[in-house]
Amino acid sequence: MKTECTIDPVNTMKFERSNGRHFLMTLGRKFAIPIAFVLLFWASQHLYAAPPQIVCSVSEEEVFLGESITFQVDVQNTENPIAPNLSALNEQFEVEFMGEQSRNQTSAMFSGGRLSQSSILSHVFQYLLTPKIAGAIEIPAVTATLDGKNRTSNRVALRILEIPEQDTVVAEILLDQTKVYPTQSFSVKLRVLVKPIADASPDPLLPLRRNPPQLQINWLKTPKGLNSNESNEWLQPLLSKNNIGFTINEVNLQSGSLFARERSAVFGLFNGRETLKGLEGDVIEYFAYVLERKFVAEKVGAYRFGPARVKGIFVTGVSGRQYDTERIVAIASSMSIDVLEVPSPRPNNFTGGIGSYSVFASATPNKMRVGDPMTLTLRFAQGKNSGSLELISAPDLNAVPGIADQFEVVDKSPVGRVENDTKTFAYGLRAKRAGVSIPALSFSTFDPTSEKFSSVTTDPIAIEISEASSIVVGDLVGSLGMSKSVADIKTRAEGIFHNITDVKQLRNERADLVEGLKWIACLWLCTGIAIGSLITFRRRSSDVERQRRVSARRTAQSRLTAAGAFANQGKHSEFLREVRAAILGLVADTGNQIADGLTIADVNAATIAAKVPIDDQERLQKLLDGIESAEYGAADITDTKLILKDALELVDRVSPFLERKPAK
Repeated sequence: MKTECTIDPVNTMKFERSNGRHFLMTLGRKFAIPIAFVLLFWASQHLYAAPPQIVCSVSEEEVFLGESITFQVDVQNTENPIAPNLSALNEQFEVEFMGEQSRNQTSAMFSGGRLSQSSILSHVFQYLLTPKIAGAIEIPAVTATLDGKNRTSNRVALRILEIPEQDTVVAEILLDQTKVYPTQSFSVKLRVLVKPIADASPDPLLPLRRNPPQLQINWLKTPKGLNSNESNEWLQPLLSKNNIGFTINEVNLQSGSLFARERSAVFGLFNGRETLKGLEGDVIEYFAYVLERKFVAEKVGAYRFGPARVKGIFVTGVSGRQYDTERIVAIASSMSIDVLEVPSPRPNNFTGGIGSYSVFASATPNKMRVGDPMTLTLRFAQGKNSGSLELISAPDLNAVPGIADQFEVVDKSPVGRVENDTKTFAYGLRAKRAGVSIPALSFSTFDPTSEKFSSVTTDPIAIEISEASSIVVGDLVGSLGMSKSVADIKTRAEGIFHNITDVKQLRNERADLVEGLKWIACLWLCTGIAIGSLITFRRRSSDVERQRRVSARRTAQSRLTAAGAFANQGKHSEFLREVRAAILGLVADTGNQIADGLTIADVNAATIAAKVPIDDQERLQKLLDGIESAEYGAADITDTKLILKDALELVDRVSPFLERKPAK
């Protein structure tokens, strides 16, 4: 039986076209979204229409004259941001550049069959402004050329409060020098004068033991470009034993250990009495308190110390058995020191020494023949106000007259050895001919007082150089007390040693030094690894700053859990206090600061320094502002769960940035 199959070419063509259209439609639906993303991204890069703009803001809108604020310039909507021109601010402010950060963001969302995409181009420049005048002022607009056009920013309103005139507390910053050169040392001193409560009264800070006044300085940590011979705990000897004195920045204590967390450290800075005229012309014998620190200049540049602030409640008098107190703020104006470079051109015999030095020379032995080795020693001794001995390099003796033509310098660049206030160089010399001596050697140093190069000279050294004698056999092989006739060198036919005539009888009985050294090195390596591991463990276990930073997030989360318990009990005041303590504690623990003294401005400065995303910075500041308003009754608590949720999320988002250890 045959079965025939007939193919209709027309219907076949229709079927193939139908399948083709179905395939294309399926393919289009499958890749529609990715294609749309690509096209939209391309359009956003090439058809971005928002014009560039400059937006300025400040960390605080009201400060005292002499205090500093953070000024932020946000350059938006441009792929090629440049630093703005701030010359218009110089009349009213001292301007210091703090750094910059890119905050570009791109996001896309597909919803309801539609794709929406947004891009934020933002580059932030930050500056520190210190106002020169008081009153309600405006920070002038700043300008920048963006995408070929001049752009102008907004103006920012600012209120600078005049510090009330008073003679209860007087503060000033003192520098022992106004200019130095690298490796020279100088000291910075903050002097605070406090008016006595009454005639023959005790320390005026005695009644303030429960709430000591605070000092705020900007040289607690060593500024970059400077060095300090003091340890990191340079404040340790100043700790007060009776809690009478000042707190300094955010330095705090834990069980008597510096730089921990429990309570503010109080430092006793009393330095005697000083007489000064008061506002009414009367002579006042103030109590003087002095905080001094020494630095060593390393890099050329200008360094500013201050302004410093003294703030707290001080006793202004006595009424019966009660003290009259007043909250006082005193500002010490900033002082600057210039670290200058040694001028050029410099003499060929300049050793690198800065300051006053003495140089001494000696030679051993002082009697020898031509060609015999001799050691010439040069010792450079520091004088008053001298720089580091490390700067002094080995002089080139071949460039010193009277040396190169009479002696061969074997060691041209010896390594110097520093001991106490002296640096020593030892040269190897060989006399080229008889009758020569070592002349006076002259070297140049730089005198920072006269700002000129000066010479230091050694005394000449008398030595006896004789001609080398002829070498005879007896000089090479000693006669061993024998007569001259038997001192000749002879060969022996009997064998190598007496009674040994066969070389095979000899064997190498020397110890294998290489093998022994291997075992010794292995033993020392194992010992070193064990000691290193022990030292690392002890350092980490005693590093309080590291422990605070590592446990900061966990501590903040625990406090927020406690805040949630207060919210469930309807204790709104305790709830707000715990949430605020959690946020401030997180910033304090990661920055090794005291939480009690932190403000919203301090938190904002810490998040900026840690490069926290700007959205999270603004959310954190808004949360703290809301808590502060609620605490003072300016706002009502509407939803504690929402506040707690926001706080928990912010702790998780900002902690990774704050926990990063800052660069040194």
